[in-house]
Amino acid sequence: MSREAAVAVVTGGGQGLGLEYARTLSQRGWHVVLADIAGELAITAAKSISEAGGVAHGVCVDVSDPESVAQTFSVIAEEHGPVVGLVNNAGGAFIAPSDIEDMEYDDFVRVMGINAGGTWLCTQAVVPGMKAARRGKIVNISSTCLSKGGPVGMVPYIAAKGAVVGLTRALARELGPSGITVNAVAPGYTPVDTLGRVNTGERAARMRTQIAEEQCIHRTETPEDLVGTVAFLMSGDSDFVTGQVINVDGGWVHA
Repeated sequence: MSREAAVAVVTGGGQGLGLEYARTLSQRGWHVVLADIAGELAITAAKSISEAGGVAHGVCVDVSDPESVAQTFSVIAEEHGPVVGLVNNAGGAFIAPSDIEDMEYDDFVRVMGINAGGTWLCTQAVVPGMKAARRGKIVNISSTCLSKGGPVGMVPYIAAKGAVVGLTRALARELGPSGITVNAVAPGYTPVDTLGRVNTGERAARMRTQIAEEQCIHRTETPEDLVGTVAFLMSGDSDFVTGQVINVDGGWVHA
């Protein structure tokens, strides 16, 4: 499948892992649109990619808002062409770890809405164009927390990433006949700076140490460990791979 001038959207692409995915896809020949709730970060990040020789644009979107998603993806298609690649990366835990009896239902809904709802809405926005083109690559970002059921205190996040896996498998079945592949990448614990918040402090340090010791590869995961898998699933080399969840976690789940 030719990648010349092909447009790919990376949600949460203005920062953290999303920015690393966008940079790598640009280097692989994609025209990348970085879509982020922090619009200015997305625009600045896209400019840095363009200055490095790629083709990139930044836009503001709230992936949990149906109107924002519909409007943003309509503008992307109008200004840059049909979207045939999508990395549903926007997401996160968003609330401090706590026991379930101490959590508010509104917090649970918010976490589900961004992680799972955002994946649903952004996929729904690009599918018509992909069907018309008879091709498409969708990569959803889950987490190996789903397989481990922990760390304890992160029930909404883990449940949301479980929903992402369910969407991946159901959509792969539904969209395969249209030439669209849908897969998921499940990162391990990867400290990154997102909206100015980086995984620091004593609790984060203990978590990094504990997880690294439990992995088959005893070191903390970095963004560079993930980008190759995302790039593969967005490439023609994976045209017969769909409905899969690939754990990229140093063997944390295996162990």
